Order: sequence, then structure tokens, then C-alpha cells
Amino acid sequence: MRTSRHKIALTAATLSAALFVTLGVVASAGANRNVTVTLDGGTTRIYTVGDSDPVDASSLSKRFGVTITAVTKIESESTSSTTTSSTTTSSTTTTTTTTPKPKPKPRPKPHRRATKPHTTPRTTARRPSTSVATGTLGLPGLTPLGTPDDLIANFSIPPFLLPIYQAAGIEYGIPWQVLAAINSVETDYGRNLSVSTAGALGWMQFMPATWDTYGVDASGDGVADPYNPVDAIFAAARYLKASGGSSDLHAAILSYNHAEWYVADVMHRAQLLAGLPDDIVASLTGLSQAMFPVAGKASVSTAKGAGDSPDSVTIGSLPNAPVVATGDGRITKIAKQRDGRSTITLRDAYGNEFYYRDLGNVAQRYVTRRDRSVSSKDLSKELKLNLHPEPTDTATAPSADESPTSTSARRRLFANPARPAAYRAGGAEQLAEAYGPNDLSDWFTVPVNIPRKDAVIKPLKKGSTVIAGTILGHVDTKVGSPRGSIKFAIRPAGKGAPVIDPRPIISGWKLLSAASRGANGARSASLGKGAPTIGQVLLLGKSELARRVLTDSRITIYECGRADIQAGGIDRRVLATLEYLADHGMNPTVSSLHCGHPYLSKSGNVSEHSAGAAVDVAAINGVPILGNQGPGSITDHAVRALLALQGNMHPHQIITLMSYPGTDNTLALADHDDHIHIGFHPADSASPGALVSSGVVLGGSKWSALIGRLREVPNPRVTTKPSRYATAVKTHD
Repeated sequence: MRTSRHKIALTAATLSAALFVTLGVVASAGANRNVTVTLDGGTTRIYTVGDSDPVDASSLSKRFGVTITAVTKIESESTSSTTTSSTTTSSTTTTTTTTPKPKPKPRPKPHRRATKPHTTPRTTARRPSTSVATGTLGLPGLTPLGTPDDLIANFSIPPFLLPIYQAAGIEYGIPWQVLAAINSVETDYGRNLSVSTAGALGWMQFMPATWDTYGVDASGDGVADPYNPVDAIFAAARYLKASGGSSDLHAAILSYNHAEWYVADVMHRAQLLAGLPDDIVASLTGLSQAMFPVAGKASVSTAKGAGDSPDSVTIGSLPNAPVVATGDGRITKIAKQRDGRSTITLRDAYGNEFYYRDLGNVAQRYVTRRDRSVSSKDLSKELKLNLHPEPTDTATAPSADESPTSTSARRRLFANPARPAAYRAGGAEQLAEAYGPNDLSDWFTVPVNIPRKDAVIKPLKKGSTVIAGTILGHVDTKVGSPRGSIKFAIRPAGKGAPVIDPRPIISGWKLLSAASRGANGARSASLGKGAPTIGQVLLLGKSELARRVLTDSRITIYECGRADIQAGGIDRRVLATLEYLADHGMNPTVSSLHCGHPYLSKSGNVSEHSAGAAVDVAAINGVPILGNQGPGSITDHAVRALLALQGNMHPHQIITLMSYPGTDNTLALADHDDHIHIGFHPADSASPGALVSSGVVLGGSKWSALIGRLREVPNPRVTTKPSRYATAVKTHD
């Protein structure tokens, strides 16, 4: 979208020889070959590759991000003057690095909106191939490059940007790594926002005229601002989609900047990002969407007390400020310290652990949704579908206030719990559970979706499942002191992950809040005026997302499942998947979340449903899954749409009667003839994603190196005020 600040032209052969273009090191290129290929759809294109590079259709498709059906001619550059498409000079046998010519201003498409030739209405499912085993599945592929050590040593993405890239990528069908790579080339992830010599501006360097066409108000503040990272990244994804990026990444990136060296640079960086270990993307994305652990105005400083971990911080606050759950999760530890203060450990749905130390007090009780159950017979009647009964098992799921590894004794109930002796011996809890809370705001620091009549009070202890924003206790406050404090640390998901310095993550929480709420902080009000897009939905807070699903008329959920959502027990990825299907014109009917599903699966493993991390869809647009599977069926349409989910939203399992060779998360099981099972795993056990497929587990030393790297790299500045380049609201398409 502008004349790049880079002063070195990088050919494809040069990029293959160098591991990191970001280091500014360019290896000398050897002899090159010009390869003429035919793309899917009949278009002919010429690519320049190294003399030793593979030139088969599969390798070239992965390298350049396009679908190549045939290689028709291979010529040495020394015997041919043919050049790569869109270049301006003839190639020679000896390649030298030159300063690229300034990029021309993108030409607007005449007499029509640029998005029309390349887009399909979201309400129309993409037509699948005649065979389930063939056809394009998911998004254009990226071949991972680099080693974990090198990737971590050069990692420079501020974590708060990860969910933004992924949300925009999912909405517009562009690999999130490509959006991040463009952001890296153009402004170093927002760290250099100066206007280019050509007049390009903002986070993704749009020319003002191009911004007028493609700028969107993804942040929901009422204006489209190129200096708001959410607006700018979504606009870039929109531009790439309009340029055919869902099927031809090379052509789309070339339209963003009309230079082959630029395309090669972006694709190389994207491939490096695709090589990141799976734990990085999943854990950092989950961590970046957590809440601040103390309510109200607070400060963060390095912990300096005796025995403090070097990777913990002190959070100072107002006296007796509430300490809250950073996300939905399970309490794994509550203990008294030697000095009389308390400690709590919370594990969230992704497997990340949050350590709270030096609390002044721990809450004795918490509020959740009253437990409910449903039979398969009642469920079939409620949804008016013919559903098979779930297999019964002898094991039962631990209750919300019971540790899965503990043996609970039968609880004593009192005939008159209000009597003094009975009250002290457990009658207080009995009365609290019977009558429920008077005001939910006494128990949470954020709005929740639990109906007052269904709210129940339970003892807070090890094994309790809590909602984000639940008050867990209060900061320690010395008598007469104007300030209180706690110690706080994080252990990310992943085998062998250490406790890390939480400061880069905490900084990201503030930046994501500023970016996603927009310049005027009016996100919720603005989005409430119209239906949010799927990208906007993915950036909603968990409570807002749950409320959106519960009020979305396109999504049908059995009553007991609605109670699961109201209680905050359903993974945000499951909720976002339901919105994703509805946004793609496939309105789901949900037959199973947590309630009504056995604790163990048929294979004897603990079901993903038991953790609220899975959903069964029994119908699409009112058409039952039962009797409607196979190539070209409504089930096939839905599975293909789900395969385009990327990053943290990539499902661990999609189970039907159908198999999809070449995918890493689909499975055919005979007992899934009446529903689509969509499941997610916590980050420490998740399978590799569609685009992030290195399969590398991030060990303790690598986590420490990564956080050390994030401490060294400065965060960009995110303003909460609109820039003078902000324009009137544009709708998505």
C-alpha cells in the first residue's frame, strides 16, 4: 500500500538462502530458473526459483501460496529473457541486490466495488467437490520455516496482536501469519507509524484513497481509523480478500505492493511465523485475552520480597480491592501461607495457570449456575430431532465444587440450619445455597449471564469452577495503609513450562483493551446497533460473547445447554465456533455441550464435553445431520467451513461419518451419524493447527527465552483517541 522503508530488494532465491530477512542479511544468489506454471482456473504465471529448488507443482504451490495444477516450462535465466510477472527488468545469470522502485499507488477498480468479483455472500456455503477426499480444504497453505530457537530469538510480535490477526484472518479467509507479516514489513508491528514518502499511513500503511474504499470500523467505536490496530488489520484482510487472497496469496500480496521482492519478503516472514511451536500461538493468544487480576486502579512493579520468584510482580491497589479470576477456570489450590496470608492458583480453559500470593483474605463462597440435567429422550423432544441416546457410564463428572482427584464425603444437612451450632457447622453454606445471592454485583466485578433465579452460592475450595471476574478474595492491606497489594505470576500452558514474568502479558491486556474498544471506548454500544461480524465477535470479552450466543436467533440451543453457557462453563472457542457457523449461513442446532453428556466418552477417555470444550451440532439450517452426510451434503459444507478456522480457533477434533484425507483434525466414527462433534483441547495437549504445524512442544528453557525476548522488545503505542485520518463508519462485506 506504500513505498516500503526497506532499501534492499530480496529475490525469491535470496529469501530461500537467508533464514531471517528481518536481520537485514542477504545471501548472494546462485543461478536461477524461470518456471512457467498453470494455476487453478487456467491462469498462466512465471516464477523465478533457485537452480536447486524443487519445481514440482506441490512444492511450488506451498512456496508461493497458490494452487498450481501444472508446470509447463522450465528455463534457465541464462538462456531466457522471460521475467516473473509484474517485474520491470529482465533477469540475468548474475543476480545483484538493487534498491526497489517506489511502489505505485494501488489503482482502484473502475465502475465497480473491488470486493465483488472475489467474494461470496456469507450466507451461501461454498460448493464442495464431488468427493469428500478431494478438493480444496481450509486456507491456502504455508510451508513452515526455521527452527524453534531461531524463531524465538527473533520473535517480536506484541502478544495482544495475536487475537486481532486471527479474528481478521478468520473473517476474511486470510492466513493470520500473512497479516502479521505485512504488519511487520510495513510498520514493525505498529512501532514505526510515520507517514511514508508516498503518503501511506497507519498500522498497515494505507494510502488515504485506498483507506476510503477499504477502511472498516472493526473496533466498534463509530469511526474507521488507520491508526487503530484493529481497524487497520481488518482493513488489510478485507483488501487481500478483495484481491483474491482466499485462493491466490501471491496475487493478493502483489496487489498490496506491486513488487515481487515484496511478495517474497512477506511470504517468507509468514512461513517463519507458520513454523512457530504450537504452544506459542495457543498459550499467548489465550493469555492475551485474560483479565487483570485486581479490580480498580492498580500499579505493577517487580516483586522484591524475601523468597519472591524473580518472575512474579507486585500489584498495588486501593485498600481491600477485590482480587478476581482472570478467566474461566478451575481452582487448583487454596492455602494459608506461614505469615497468615493466603495463596490461590487458578487454571484456565487453555491450561495456563495464574498464581495469586499474599492475599489478605480468600472468599469463603462464590456464585455459579444451579446444576441441571437432561435425558436424550427429553432432548429429542425439545429439539424435535431423532437423537441417539448417549452411552451411559459408571463414572460421573466431578461437581463444580469438587476436585476431580479427591474423595468427597457425604455432606451433612441440617433440619434447622439457622440454629447457632448448626450454623457454625455448615448451616451458613446450606442457607446460602438455598436462598441464593441478593445481588450478583457483590460476587462479580463484571456483568454475568446467570439469571438471578438460577444463581446458587457454593463454598469456594479446591476444584471449584469459577467464571472470569469472580471475586476470589481481597488484597492484603496493612492497618491504616492507603494501599493494598498482592503478588502475581503466570505459568503458561505446555509441558515443562516455567513460571514466567507476567509483565509483557499484563501490558498486552491493557493494549488489547484499548485497541478492541476503539477510540471512544464505545465498543459495546456501537456493536449493539447492528449485528457484529464474526471477526468482531471473536474479539468480544467472554461474558459479551456468551450473551451474544444466548441472544442470537440463528443459533438453537437446548435449554440445559443454555444453562451451561449462563454459568460460564463453556469454552469461548466453542461459543465463537457457533457464531462462526451462523455467520457463514449455517445456523446450528446444538444438542450437547456439558449438560446431558457423560463424563467419559465411548472410548473410555474423559470427554471434552466435561470441560465445556466441545459441542455437538445435530442440525444445520433445520436440516438434521442424521441422513444428511456425504459429499455435497449440508454436513460436508459445515465441515469444510470449520476446516478454515485457524490459529487458536483451529478445532482439535471434527467428528462425523466422513473422512477428509490430508487434514489433521477430522475423524470418522460410526456413532456420529446424527451430529457433528467439534472439540478443543487445552493448549498443553492441543494438536498442531492447520497453518501452525511444526508440532514442536515448547519446553521450559524456550518459554524463558521467549519472555526474555518480549521484555526486550518495546510495545507499540495504542491511542484511545481517534486520529485525524479517521473516517465515517464502513460496514464489512
